Amino acid sequence: MDLINLIIYFAIGVAPCIIWLLFYLKQDVHPESNKKIIEIFFLGAFMVIPALLLEEFLGSFFPQENIIYQNFLLLLLYYFIVIGVVEEFFKYLPIKLRIINSSHFDEPIDAMLYLVIAGLGFAAVENIAVIFSFTENFAEATFLSFVRLLTAVFLHTLSSAIIGYFFVFSLFKKNKKIFYIGFLFSSLLHGLYDISMVKLEKAESIFHFLLPIGIIFLMTMLVYFFLLKVKKMPRKCK
Repeated sequence: MDLINLIIYFAIGVAPCIIWLLFYLKQDVHPESNKKIIEIFFLGAFMVIPALLLEEFLGSFFPQENIIYQNFLLLLLYYFIVIGVVEEFFKYLPIKLRIINSSHFDEPIDAMLYLVIAGLGFAAVENIAVIFSFTENFAEATFLSFVRLLTAVFLHTLSSAIIGYFFVFSLFKKNKKIFYIGFLFSSLLHGLYDISMVKLEKAESIFHFLLPIGIIFLMTMLVYFFLLKVKKMPRKCK
């Protein structure tokens, strides 16, 4: 693959993340620093590496895939813990290290926005890897990227936004348990979505087709509701 094609494929992979990034940034009436946005985006992208390493390590404690897929409990544990918890933790880590105790976190919506930004950085690397691995021409790459715009990439923004809301809510209630509950809840939804996509590959009924759509719809409604609530909170959150 020559340099021009490489750049085009890269752009196709990143495009869905930029689209969602612009959408979420418009939800903030007090724009964040471009420098900080770029920093968190790239930190989120970098977090794919430790996430993959930890997933590989934790996955070694589970039976082979053909055994996992025959047992729903094992399947749920795998996608909840190895995928959901691990990926949500590493998307949250840049915010924990670089935002929460900084001047950039000065209003409630910042927690949701910066977590979404980190999630989009994470999703960008995933999307690029998928585009390069499973497409043979620009038409296929564009179509796959568009589908992931509304599915996998969207999922990362939603799961991150949910964690951001519960983090802010825990601050106002001064109860860290709220954050932990929200984190696990978001990780569970993430895992259930991934399971629904696995089941979709061998869909035996309309239920298997509608399940991932239903999970995305539920998470979308939650994030919409959470954004409305956060926007009504007092601006200063510290």
